[in-house]
Order: sequence, then C-alpha cells, then structure tokens
Amino acid sequence: MKRFEPPLLFALFLDLVGFGIMFPDIQLRAQEYGAPGWLIGLTLASYYLVQMAASPFWGRLSDRIGRKPVLLVCGGLSALSMAIYAFSANIGWIVVSRILAGLGGANVAVAQAYIADAADPEQRAGALGRMSAAISAGLVLGPSLGGFLAQAGGNFLLGIVAALASGIGVLWIMIAVPSLPPRRAGETPSGDRIPAIALFRGNPPLFRLFAVAVTGWFALACLEGTFGRLIQHNLGYGRLEFGILLSLEAGVAVIQGAIYPFLAKRLCEETLLRIAYVLQTIGLGLMPFAPDFPSLVVLSIAFGFGVGIANPTINSRASHLVSPERQGSVFGLLQSSRAFGFLVGPMIGGTLFDWNSAAPYLLGGATMLLAAFAVRSSSPPAKRI
Repeated sequence: MKRFEPPLLFALFLDLVGFGIMFPDIQLRAQEYGAPGWLIGLTLASYYLVQMAASPFWGRLSDRIGRKPVLLVCGGLSALSMAIYAFSANIGWIVVSRILAGLGGANVAVAQAYIADAADPEQRAGALGRMSAAISAGLVLGPSLGGFLAQAGGNFLLGIVAALASGIGVLWIMIAVPSLPPRRAGETPSGDRIPAIALFRGNPPLFRLFAVAVTGWFALACLEGTFGRLIQHNLGYGRLEFGILLSLEAGVAVIQGAIYPFLAKRLCEETLLRIAYVLQTIGLGLMPFAPDFPSLVVLSIAFGFGVGIANPTINSRASHLVSPERQGSVFGLLQSSRAFGFLVGPMIGGTLFDWNSAAPYLLGGATMLLAAFAVRSSSPPAKRI
C-alpha cells in the first residue's frame, strides 16, 4: 500500500490546490457582476448539482474499468473548468465553469476507492485519514494563494494558475500512479435499478450514516456559500482575509488528518463523529458574532478540527459496510450525497443571508448539533453487500 499512496496523494493535493485557489473569488466575483444572493447561491450550487448526478456514475464506472482512467478524465474536466473561469466576464461563464467542475468532481471519490482497494482493512482508516490530510493540505495552499492572485491579476491570473495546478496533477497521475485491476461489481441485488437502493437494501447502518452525513454537509455548505460575504459585511474584510481563514481551517484539518489514525485506535467511530459535529456547531454558530479577526481564527480552528475528524470517520465507516466490489459505488454515492448537502445549503444560505447575515450560520449550527445527536450508538457492522 505504501508505494501507491504518495503519488496518488500528491496528485490529489495538486488538484485541490487548483480548486482551493478559485474558492475565495467565486462568490465575491459573482456579486461584483451584479448577481443577487439567490443567484450567487445557485451558481455555487450548480457545481454540486452536477457532481451529485455524475459521481455515482464515475464511481460505478471505476469499479468496472479501473480507477486510473476515471481519475484522468475527471482531472482533465477539472482543469478545463478552471481555464474557462480565467476568461469569465459575466455570471453565465462562471456557471459554465462550475458545471464542468462538477462533472469532474468525482476525482476525490474515485481516489478514496483506490485507497480502499490497495489498503488492508485494518489499515484503511489510517490511509483515508492521510488522504483527508492531503486534501486539506491542498485547501491550505489554495485559498491563500487564490486571495493573492485575485488581488494581483483578477480572475484571469487566478484561473490560469488553478488550471496549471490541476493539469500537472493529471500528468502526475498518468506518469506516477500505478494502475490497479478493476473491481467488477455483480448484478444489482433484487433487480433494483437505482444504485442507492442496491447499496442500502439490507444495510440500515449505511443508510443512517448517509443521513447523518448529509445533515452535516448541509450545515457546512451554509458557511462555505456565504462566508466571504459575511466577513465583508461584518468586518470589511475581502478576498485576502477570506483566503487566509479558509486556509487556516484546512491547515487545522491537515493536522487533524495526520493524527487521525491515533484517534481512530482509541475512540469508536460514533464518539469521533459526535465530537466532530459539536466542534463544528461551535465554530459555525458563533462566526456571525465574532468581533475581530483573532476571534474568527479561534472559531476557524474549532471548525477545522471538526471537519478533520468527520470526513475520514464517515469514509472509513462507509467503506467497511460494503464489499470490495462496491468501493467505487459507495464512495461515488458518498460524494453525491455530499453534493446534495452543498446543493441545498448555498441556495438556502444565500437567500437567508440577504434577509439576515447571521441566519444561515444559526441554521447551520443548529443542523450540525442535530447531526451530533443523530449519531447512533455503536452496533455490529451490517453484512457487507
């Protein structure tokens, strides 16, 4: 497993650098183009709408033809979307860019399935924790770099650098990431034509895990869809401060991802999820009331620790609840479920923000707290399907 990890994680890091570079600019750029709150939310949500539809397909395809070809296609679409953003002169082209990015947004899910294929079951939680750290590392560098690039050269410079980072990641996958034999999934059980039904049938713990995860992701989307506008509205901060705070949250998640294997050996998954959601509740619910930058830093640290615990815990639990032949399917569906939360969150959050800037954060904090209470006590794993 160790020989597979570094090349894959480095390629994923590069792609997430490109993704993170763009993030501080999108909602403020759309606002400068005259888009109202609901349209800004819809623009952000378009990425997740397409990702929600495409990720299960990419996951199932990677089960049949192998992970590497799908990683290459998704990475190429991601790089193309960033190049289009570089030349965007109105809200319409930003939407086109986000749609293409959503089509290629299954690269993380397919990489997670690759790790699940290559790792022994007892090593899987640690491997997915390291992957979470690599993703977060990309999101450390990306937003900070994006804030500087947006100030120096607008969306053109920002988009070109993002496309180069993601494109180099594609080349690295092509050259350095080994191919693994494809996992050929059997027929869908009981004649189910909808893949989600096939995965959830006879596996209530998997369904409960997905329900809790979607709840948490919705709350997270309330922050990511309006945070740039919040700090500009409350404290007069712009893209640079937005990028720094996003990078801080991701940096904390990197540290958390690095120590996650240690925590996973000492605490059960249910306890880890409860801790994660409580930390995110604190960070999210109090952000609208932060009086200054240091306060935002403290809340971002709490929030980042929560994210760093939640993601690998959800991924590890889901992976252990399905058979090896369905790893691509379950990670694709996880990515799609995450996209659903982020689809609804920005639209509701953007609309609520226009009414009251604190409203999406209070709603998100309450939702995250609900997710913490919804985590069921530990039970024996379901039969893997």
